[in-house]
Amino acid sequence: MKKILRDTCILSALMIFSVFTISILWSGVTAEIILVLELFGLSLLIALVNTLCDEVLSLSIMGSYLLKYFVVTGIVMLYGFIVGWFFRSNFWMAAIYVAVVFVLAYLLDSFRTKKDLKYINEQIKAKDVLAKRQ
Repeated sequence: MKKILRDTCILSALMIFSVFTISILWSGVTAEIILVLELFGLSLLIALVNTLCDEVLSLSIMGSYLLKYFVVTGIVMLYGFIVGWFFRSNFWMAAIYVAVVFVLAYLLDSFRTKKDLKYINEQIKAKDVLAKRQ
């Protein structure tokens, strides 16, 4: 499943890149293309901050998620104000958008972690069985 999801994301990125390149050459930069490029820029910034948090800080899983939620919400709010996504009256929408993405990411991460733990436990059991035979 992980490979299918990864391959789907890579293929989607290649398709978007190809379509946008042709669209830019054909008709110039449109509002839709600008929006997607802004989203890519925001994703890059968030990925960099998440990586930095993981490398520098040693927090519990829940502590890490909470810190990242508040940091990412702040980044989304600031970035949204800069590119014109949010107005002062609806800035709180960033917290909702980020919360939805974080819940989905948490569910995927916990599913992956459970799968990894199951695999590791199976490997340990296999080694124990092999060691007892010797």
